[in-house]
This record gives sequence, structure tokens and C-alpha cells, in this order.
Amino acid sequence: MKKLAALFTLLVLMSLILSACGAATPTTAPAQPTDVPVAAASDTPAAPAEPTATPEPPPDVLGTGGTKIVIWHRWEGEYYKAIRNIFAEYATKNNVQIELLLVQNVADKATLAIPSGQGPDIMAWVNDRVGDSALSGIIQPLTKYGVDEAYLRSNFTDVATDAVVYKGEAYGIPESMEAMTIIYNKALIKEADLPKTTDDLLKMAATYNKAPDKYLFVYNAKGDVYAASSWFQGMGVQLVKPDGTTDMGNDASLKAAELIKAFSGIMPAECDYGTSDALFKDGKAAMILNGPWAIADYTAKGIDIGLATVPVVSASGKPGAPFVGVKLLMLAANSKNAQAAVDLMKYYGSTDVQATLAKINKQVPANKAAQDKVKDDPIIAAFIAQAANGRPMPNSEFIAAMWDPFNKMVEAIWTGAAEPAQAVKDGATLFAEKAKDLK
Repeated sequence: MKKLAALFTLLVLMSLILSACGAATPTTAPAQPTDVPVAAASDTPAAPAEPTATPEPPPDVLGTGGTKIVIWHRWEGEYYKAIRNIFAEYATKNNVQIELLLVQNVADKATLAIPSGQGPDIMAWVNDRVGDSALSGIIQPLTKYGVDEAYLRSNFTDVATDAVVYKGEAYGIPESMEAMTIIYNKALIKEADLPKTTDDLLKMAATYNKAPDKYLFVYNAKGDVYAASSWFQGMGVQLVKPDGTTDMGNDASLKAAELIKAFSGIMPAECDYGTSDALFKDGKAAMILNGPWAIADYTAKGIDIGLATVPVVSASGKPGAPFVGVKLLMLAANSKNAQAAVDLMKYYGSTDVQATLAKINKQVPANKAAQDKVKDDPIIAAFIAQAANGRPMPNSEFIAAMWDPFNKMVEAIWTGAAEPAQAVKDGATLFAEKAKDLK
């Protein structure tokens, strides 16, 4: 079975890389949505995406130096412009040429491109692909180029460092962090009235709610473990362990499942991302659990928003702990200019660069000193505080076994298709079956 799966993967990847190799065509790919959580790009991280019929744009070449560094990335729009300026300045000052190529399925295409010598020097992606990329030999550790775990911990937050260290090796330079937090409408609820615990939240909703157009709290609850991670990890549940096992199915996970079931009684039955987002935008929900990708839309609607950390999970007495997705730069295994590439990566992770990008793009810096420079921005400061309470998305290959089983589990809890105890048991069983195939 594993051999057949590997053959299928190879065939699909061959079509993917043919698409990447045709990137010199002068047409441009349509802009991708920017309001999608990190996890949405990684919901099925082990399965290569179907090739797109739309060619990717030509490389954006910066500088004229003799040393060439190729970066595959997914930066777009105004967000990309600020990053491009950073690299353009570096290229001029250091007499290097930097080639930036927008690639829709970076890690998947790199899986075939790098071994065949057609890949980049650097990949900009998300930390949930570190483990499988390292195991497949498409990225390399940075130790011999001057970046180890000690270097990361001295410059970056612990959650960002944990996200990019795999089996004791540093496999990247963190770029920024994303985590879901509580966003509230100041016209509907005051900061002093925000619930401090999940018990407070449930009690307050019982008197606040007036369906169908007045809810205290909503979020993407119906079938999304990425959003539900706050409750499970707040209970101390480790969803994916490095050895390919899970805490799902234990007593703590059952309590988190029971909390999700309780939430289903204070929100619309079809409370998915679109429903919850629309309720908040329309002033029908006072609070939402969402990420930094949603801020621009909420402010554009004229909502006077505030942010607060996820409430304490009453059953554990500990704060809700959402997944923290860490964007990073990774070094290709056969980089033609590895040391120059790592020097560029270190520059990109430096205090001044991360602070600059935070101010322009409103991204949450992973660099500790950069965080100090932007802490006066209330939005960024709130996400920094939330990330400190969060847990990095698992970066082992076993994360591929998590999404489908646990998404189905959360949906079963929410809809009542299974009692919480049965749902977590079923989720753990299906996870184990999928993880076994990855060992």
C-alpha cells in the first residue's frame, strides 16, 4: 500500500514540477485570498495539491551580483511589496542577485524539484512541513552554517524556536507567527466585561444571546480542529506527539470535547468560518475567535475592535492555547550558494527587518527584540501575547495524520452525531491508523 501511495505521489509531483518549470511565461497568477488561516493551506499537508492550469508569474529578479539566491515563496499583494523592498536593499548592499518566484505549492513542488537540481536555494513556507521535508531530504539543517537551536533561542521566541527545530536540529529561520485570539466589537461589549473563563463565557451567553441575530461568541466551530486547538491544548492535550501518538482519547480530551459540545448550545448550528465571520462583520456577534488575517476586513467594515487572549479553560485552570503557525525560511538540500542563502535568511530574521515588516504588514514578529520595538501597536501586541500562550503547530511528519480524523471528530461533537466520549475515541483510533502508515 505504501509503495502504491508513493508511486501515486511521484506521478502527481511530476506534473506539479512541470508546472513550476513553466514559470517563465509572462502571465500572472490570480491573487490568492489573504483571509485564510495558516492551517487552511496545510489541512492535508501530506497530499500534494492538484496542479493548477494557471501558469505562475515570471521570477522577480533583484540585484545584479554574481552570487544568485533563488527563493520560492507565497507572498503576494501589498504584503509582498514590503518584503521585496527588504530583499532589494540587501541585494544592492551585498552585491548578490536574489530571484523571487511565486510558487503555489512550494513544499510539494520542491519535493521533486530539489533532488533533480531544479529547485530553489530557499523555501518560504510554514512550520508544519518541516518534518516531512527533512525526512524526504529536500531541506537541510542549518548547524554548519552558524544557526543552531541556541542561536534560535537567543534571537526568537520559544514557540517560534520549537516550531522550526526538528529532532534537535534547526531547520529554518522564523519569519512571523499567526495564532487565533479573541477579537471583540467594542460597541457591543466592554473590555471589562469580557469573560475570563469558559464557564463565564457560557453563563454570559445564556443571557446575552437572542437568536438568530444576537450572539455573544462565535468561531469556526463546526468541524475545524485548528480552531478547536485552543480548548484541547488548554486542557493539556498534545494532539500530535513527536513519536506519532496522541493524547486524544484521554480524560483531558474528553473534557475539551464536552466544552465544544457546550459551545454548540450557544452558537448557530452551522457555525463554520463563513457564518461566524459574517455574524461578527454584521454586528450580530460581540466576540469571535479568529486570526490576524481577518483584522483588515473587520477594520474596513468600520468595526472598533479590541483583542484579548483566549479565556482560561475552566476545567484545567489554564489559558486556551491555540495553534501557532510559524512562517519560516528553509534551506534547500542542494542549494548552490548555501552560506550566502543562510546569511540572507539570518538578515531576514534580524531585529530591524522583522520590526519593519511588522509595522508595514502588521505581521507578528518571531524575533524577540523586534517584538519589543512594535509592542506599542495594540493589534500586534495582542497577537504576541496570544502566541506566547499558544503551542506551535506540530512540525513532525505525523501532522498529516491529524487533520481528517480530528476535523471529523470535532464535527461529530458539534452536530451530535456522536457523544463526546465516543467522538474522541473514534478520532484517536483513526489518527492511529493514519499515523501507522507514516512510520
